[in-house]
Order: sequence, then C-alpha cells, then structure tokens
Amino acid sequence: MAEQAVVVTDTDGVIVYWSPGAEALLGWAADDALGRRVDLVIPPRFHASHWAGFERAMSDPQIKDMAADLPLLCADGSERHLAGRLLALPDGLGSAAGAVAVYTDADETGVRPFG
Repeated sequence: MAEQAVVVTDTDGVIVYWSPGAEALLGWAADDALGRRVDLVIPPRFHASHWAGFERAMSDPQIKDMAADLPLLCADGSERHLAGRLLALPDGLGSAAGAVAVYTDADETGVRPFG
C-alpha cells in the first residue's frame, strides 16, 4: 500500500492532526507541524488560490470532496506533487468543523487545480 499523509485542520487552517505518513512523505515532524497554519506545506505562489478555496469550503461544508494532484512543500524546501483528496468536515449543524486532506504517493488523479 502507498504511503498516505493525513492532515486535519481547524476552520482557521491550523493543523490539529499530522499523521506519521505526513511525516514520512513531507519530512515535517508532527511536533513541528501541529499548531501551525497549513501554509507550512502550501507553496507561496498558491497561497491566494488555496485560501480562496479553503474559505469557500469552510463557508459551505456541504461541498463535495475534491480530488487533485497538489504541489506540497517538504521540510527540506523541495516540492512534491501528490495525489490528494480534500474534504470540508461538517459539524452536523450546518457549519464547518475543519478540513481533512489525504495525500498519497501513488497514482496521480490528473487534476491540477493550481497549475
């Protein structure tokens, strides 16, 4: 099975869960990632488009999940394109509770939303 990175954020984009797979694929230790904004792994040239999509998802958590190949920043400064699944987490009362992303070092989805 391919390695998977699971990253969970709160509604402000602050990382609240960082899986061992995220450590393996991206090189950041959980202690270094937890409590930081997800900008940690988003290349700066994509910050504006990332936050626009994140804010849309947090304002309407009923949005379906999105599959995309995403460039992510690794701890060593390199970028990796990983197949990703992104999903807003609804709280059951119509609001968002946060978001989850699952990145896989496996087959690409073919969708590159950020170019």
